[in-house]
Amino acid sequence: MNIFVNILLWIAYAASLYFSIFLLLVFFDNRTIFAQEESSANPKITPEVTVIVPAYNEEKTITRTLQSICNLDYPKEKLEVLVVNDGSKDKTKEIIQEFIKDKPNFKLISHSNQGKAASMNKALNVANGEFFACLDADSFVDSKTLKKMLSLYYKEDDPSLVIITPAMKVYKPKNILQKIQWLEYLVIILIARITSQIDSLYVAPGPFSLYKTKVIQELGGFDEKNITEDQEIAYRVQRNQYKIKQCFDGYVFTTAPKKIKPFYKQRRRWYLGSIMCINQYKDMVANRKYGDFGVMQMIKNVLGYVLAITGISLAVYLIFLPLFNKLKNLILIKFNLWPWLTSLELKFNFITLLLIDFRKGFIIAFLFMIGFFFFYLAHKNAKEKMMKFGLIALIPYFIFYYLLKGIILLLSLFEFTRGRKIKW
Repeated sequence: MNIFVNILLWIAYAASLYFSIFLLLVFFDNRTIFAQEESSANPKITPEVTVIVPAYNEEKTITRTLQSICNLDYPKEKLEVLVVNDGSKDKTKEIIQEFIKDKPNFKLISHSNQGKAASMNKALNVANGEFFACLDADSFVDSKTLKKMLSLYYKEDDPSLVIITPAMKVYKPKNILQKIQWLEYLVIILIARITSQIDSLYVAPGPFSLYKTKVIQELGGFDEKNITEDQEIAYRVQRNQYKIKQCFDGYVFTTAPKKIKPFYKQRRRWYLGSIMCINQYKDMVANRKYGDFGVMQMIKNVLGYVLAITGISLAVYLIFLPLFNKLKNLILIKFNLWPWLTSLELKFNFITLLLIDFRKGFIIAFLFMIGFFFFYLAHKNAKEKMMKFGLIALIPYFIFYYLLKGIILLLSLFEFTRGRKIKW
């Protein structure tokens, strides 16, 4: 069993080192770019843009979402807004109708519940904009973001660039779970900015990614069979040799789940959709035809699941099984703690630790330093203060959060192998 545990540990170390060093090398190779303080909000051209808002039972947030579109610093005559009511059962449709009644550039499209991808396609079929953006109905876009994205597009001056992604932040986190996600999203912004430099972005987030309309139409629109259509379209774009870039300070704010159940449902959908995408595009893994995306990013995506399986397996073997055995022993002695406590033996051989575990300890320390460095960079990149929420979010973020996500990921993998279908 010890051999098996050691094999799992070294797999985890190798995968973690691979991705960590890869990110470090890309960062230092592009450090002059990361010194850029702010994106330009003055595009050379202001083309017609369509904003698509798919909505299903979003009565609590839809007004704020639509108001954020109204607040965009962009010519109103060049802004088309298509709000798609995806068969909502609450008052979403009525709220939309009331909001747009005096706004001629806003249009409502209603159909039976078919999922986000179907809603996007329905709007895409009638979109007039040269570009279109998708804005989830629980998200709110910053007023300067659209101009910053278009400025980046024209600055790149690359016909193969067809998607610009935003930098997502959690909107006004209140409880501990939302604050942990706030930290997570800062790290995601940084990693996306790094991988953007080597054309390896693999998801176009629903909160306000900007697309080249004609190209997406030619590619067949969004996959209505995939529950993570924003990730699948990014994979398809990469397969067709198009490019995706991140606008690192084009901010959009999303509402994070504040309870475990909706958090679990959201992440389960994300992870299951990610597995579907990897399976669908498995021919791209380690394929030099797709550049760094195939050779690096696709391998990293696969290794993410290896790490999850490894981490959960080790947690069960090293933590949960010993706790279960101790609990069983307590039950046998009818919770008489004194004999149990006096029977405990603390075995610690420092010399053995140095001889056997020195390499593991060094790797763990190295990975921790890299993690803290990226954590610092993530805050600096997003212009946020370190320890904004103190240790109340930081400690569970590093100790419990990844274990929780690993469990959900593992369950998602199990559901995929069973062929279970999850609707959007």
